[in-house]
Amino acid sequence: MNWVLPKTYSNPLFPYQRSLDQDAPSPVRHPVVIIGAGPTGLTAALDLASRGIRTVLITKENTVVVGSRAICFSKKTLEVMNRLQVVDKMLEKGVVWNIGKVFYDEDLVYEFNLLPEDGHKLPAFINLQQYYFEEYLVEAAMKHPLIDLRWEEEMVDLTQDEEKVSIHIQTPEGKYQLEAEYLLACDGVYSPTRKKCGIPYEGEAFAENFLIADITMEHDFPTERWFWFDPPFNRAYSALLHKQPDGVWRIDLQLGMDIDKEQELDPDRIKSRLRQMLGDEVGFELEWTSIYQFRCMRMETFVHDRIIFAGDSAHLVSPFGARGANSGVQDVDNVCWKLAYVLNNWAPKSLLNTYDEERSPAADENIFHSSNATDFISPKTEISLQFRNVALDLAASHDFARRLINSGRLSDPYRYRDSSLTSPDSDSWNCELGPGYAVSDVPVELRGKTVQLIDLLGNEFSLIHISQTVEVYQTTSILRYIVIPPDTSKAFEEKYDCREDSWYLIRPDHHIAARGRCFYDEHNRANFVLAFERVLGKGLDSPRKIFNEHLGKYLPDHKYKLLVDAHKGLTKKESERLNSKLILMLLEKVTFRELETTIRQVLS
Repeated sequence: MNWVLPKTYSNPLFPYQRSLDQDAPSPVRHPVVIIGAGPTGLTAALDLASRGIRTVLITKENTVVVGSRAICFSKKTLEVMNRLQVVDKMLEKGVVWNIGKVFYDEDLVYEFNLLPEDGHKLPAFINLQQYYFEEYLVEAAMKHPLIDLRWEEEMVDLTQDEEKVSIHIQTPEGKYQLEAEYLLACDGVYSPTRKKCGIPYEGEAFAENFLIADITMEHDFPTERWFWFDPPFNRAYSALLHKQPDGVWRIDLQLGMDIDKEQELDPDRIKSRLRQMLGDEVGFELEWTSIYQFRCMRMETFVHDRIIFAGDSAHLVSPFGARGANSGVQDVDNVCWKLAYVLNNWAPKSLLNTYDEERSPAADENIFHSSNATDFISPKTEISLQFRNVALDLAASHDFARRLINSGRLSDPYRYRDSSLTSPDSDSWNCELGPGYAVSDVPVELRGKTVQLIDLLGNEFSLIHISQTVEVYQTTSILRYIVIPPDTSKAFEEKYDCREDSWYLIRPDHHIAARGRCFYDEHNRANFVLAFERVLGKGLDSPRKIFNEHLGKYLPDHKYKLLVDAHKGLTKKESERLNSKLILMLLEKVTFRELETTIRQVLS
């Protein structure tokens, strides 16, 4: 339920336009059709387009979302938008924050910094109304030649077989049909696609009610996330305060279970509640209000042959923790590169099953944190309330108690450590990051310039090789080879435990697939090829072929330069002695027959 007063934002209108598909003699087949033009669907269209995949994006709406809705976007989401070249507008408009504070009654219990270290290009979070986020995505999508965004069109029926998905579309001018090799359902919590497929959507509903009140006001509150337990202005309940652009502030007030929603949405009643919080001297105006209840829901599986679900159509969590829209963006960040690789015949169709393998436990983690936050914010029994309040009492002076406080565990990237695509370490490492983790940004020195690691990575796999022998930045359609000299920065060295000849294989969604210590050594380099094959599917020759054709040619250059550099500054006698030692030591690496054949070739 909501009540809207549009003041600081005017929704743009996008009229229906007849498509060429409607006049085709038979249904036109597209690589991917996306249902739903919210944050998840729009991001998916841009992501696939960035990989050269054409999409048709269907939405029954003619504008972006009404009301601020999701406002908190995490660093991982910003990194995806950085790759899709949308982040600049978000940062320019959004409110950056890293600090959160938790209060009990009137007392500050503790505060936290979500990004205490320097060296990152992007902040931990920004606050930005969802309508701005969607507007920026729509603007980018409508400019892209590979995206066909169709407004005021609604999917009314669909079927699938081994080759395609057949989709029936209702428009203001009547119905038509189109086909897709794959359909990506991003059509929200009430997903018509899910209902047409008859797939259950199960979970837990919470009876607690919360009021969202977006207001405009002039106040000197800092740009931080403030959360209260049992404040004087909302006794026995909780409250949340966040700053948004345009002088808008988001206030969440817990209301309890048995309420009259119509009565609670009365503007005078809302203003009365807010005056108790802000005081009579603070002037404010209502911008947008809504009442919501928590639900934690999910489908059992997200991949149903050629129909794939992402975002709220696949899973739903409570707003606390900013895990809704952010998890939808991470869904498509995971599935879109896999779709592109399958459509380009670079990987088998079975790769799509790993989307469910990886994002299903991510959804479970989000639901776990969301449910726990709900239970902590709204204890169900007297004993749980007592434990909650004692934990809050102790948190001011005890670290262990602070870890128990749960006002919403804020969104961070899921770690695909147990994924079948992730290769475990075969060497020892001394850093927190590891296979399955999302890349953590850090500045590096490359070609005499300081650049951010996330800007070096693109839409392909990336092989990062730590070497001082030669600088190479070679990109193919599937893999980019980045050579970074050691000692480029202390932060880089510490975060990735890098040393000469170490390597990292980074996935297109910027998660670590594998790593190793000795890339120049042929035996150890084989671990890279095996890890690459593991990601793209066993039995394919593409990883080995890609390596041999595009990367293997650089290794002789490395060895040649290493050999030449070793002689710099040496006398003739010292050079001859070095060569003699090298020859004798290299004899251990070749058989007698190989040596004999090589000598004959050289003498001839």
